[in-house]
Amino acid sequence: MFLSTQARRPGRCHAAIALACSALLAACGAPSAPDPTPQAATPNRDGSLSIALESDFQSLDPLRVSNMVERQVALSIMDPLFDIDANGNIVPMLAESADTPDDGTTWRVKLREGVRFHDDTPLDAEAVVFNIERMRDPANACRCLPQLDNVAGVRAIDPLNVEFTMHGPDAVLPALLADAPGLMLSPTATRNDPTGIGSKPVGAGAFRLASWEPGHRIVVERNPSYWQEGKPLLQRVTFLPLPNEDSRQAALLSGDVDVIQSPHTRFSAQYGGREGYRLMTGKGLGSVFLMMNTRRPPFDDVRVRRAIAHATDRPTFVKALLQDQYPVSDSLLGPGSWAYTPVLDYPAYSPERAKALLAEVGKPVKFEISVINSPFTALSAQALQQMWRDAGIEATIRQTEGARFMADAINHDFQMSMFRFVGRADPDLNLYRAFHSRYAPPPSSNYTGYANPAMDALLEKGRATTERGKRVETYAKVSQLLAQDVPYLFLFTTTLQTMMRANVQPGPNIPDGVLRLQDASIQ
Repeated sequence: MFLSTQARRPGRCHAAIALACSALLAACGAPSAPDPTPQAATPNRDGSLSIALESDFQSLDPLRVSNMVERQVALSIMDPLFDIDANGNIVPMLAESADTPDDGTTWRVKLREGVRFHDDTPLDAEAVVFNIERMRDPANACRCLPQLDNVAGVRAIDPLNVEFTMHGPDAVLPALLADAPGLMLSPTATRNDPTGIGSKPVGAGAFRLASWEPGHRIVVERNPSYWQEGKPLLQRVTFLPLPNEDSRQAALLSGDVDVIQSPHTRFSAQYGGREGYRLMTGKGLGSVFLMMNTRRPPFDDVRVRRAIAHATDRPTFVKALLQDQYPVSDSLLGPGSWAYTPVLDYPAYSPERAKALLAEVGKPVKFEISVINSPFTALSAQALQQMWRDAGIEATIRQTEGARFMADAINHDFQMSMFRFVGRADPDLNLYRAFHSRYAPPPSSNYTGYANPAMDALLEKGRATTERGKRVETYAKVSQLLAQDVPYLFLFTTTLQTMMRANVQPGPNIPDGVLRLQDASIQ
């Protein structure tokens, strides 16, 4: 497997949820058209851009970076070793190439010559080793630590070449280095202030941190020594955390911000096609789904899980609550992933089949569905609750705050939970830790406790195979097995939306939903 610089990226509502439909659709216009092609124009190299984020956060240390909001800001300051392009492919960034001489047991990563961090520290092989070893140290409790469990060692061969030794054949390393483990900090700055580096990150990205007022704003300014000649096109970017979606949308309409993350689908439908605005929708790498705890009743019985699937009218759910702006999902992999293939015979809506399975079970099915505390998830749970009631299934709704919601998932302290997974560049990073039996005991990332030897074998094969065509075949079988065992019921694809003013040229449409601001401009 080889990556080189040549690969660089140049209706009618279901009766069960009629109330939800009328409440939501009344406020909507027609669904927006696909992303318009930006018109060519001369970028303003003195331009400033303001972006409203969907949440606040505490740190930009790669040890703590995991969600979309953190990645959006982090990627402006810290370039990764690799990145993904508009087709979901891995492409070089700070690294020029990665190759393996032995089908993935050893990887050799070649770095770009002459790249320097914002403090003028060289970005060389020793700097990469420093960053990777820092992330691998359990004492630092990196959120990415489980992702690095197949890395046995890392060493500098010479100033521009790094060797990774894996515990076994591994096709995933380049994609892993396009995620948080590939974000590089200056070793000098990190050693000087190891606990404060998260609030004063020093990277090698297109922008330098200028100021950070926690809970209010983050300002980054152009890096005049950026390694990509002629970039960035913007002089300054201001990030404003606005967790309330109405506040984000009002700020865009008033002109107080240029770009907003995650607009409500009603807002997207109403304004996405209007003059003066642009809606960017990616293909998505992940999905929104219902997790069912396979270690606790009633979902320790696969017949109940399949009954839930047959009792859920997913197309109507998406139409009613999301104005048909998100595709119905049948896999944890979104259509933006190169490994995505449609799943044959995914359990379709069939009240008759649901009732037949429940009759086989022979006892009432009652459970609690946990959702994060927000108006949309509450309304979603109510719509599902009504669908299931029509099939004789009784669900109660439990709303929890974000931190408790995640703790319950990690500790498997739930029966059913509604979850959003944005997705990663390689299918292994989506699937291995979610469904391998190695992670079934809590606390773990296999939240449902799912265990199936056939699944383990497929996941291990997918990780160890470097030939893409064979990996696609393997992950198609993974998705098919998930459709059979139903530890997750997939609802819709996370086609993350970004709304902006029409004079914003956002750069490439990357399926992870994060803007690459070195390519963005404002007219």
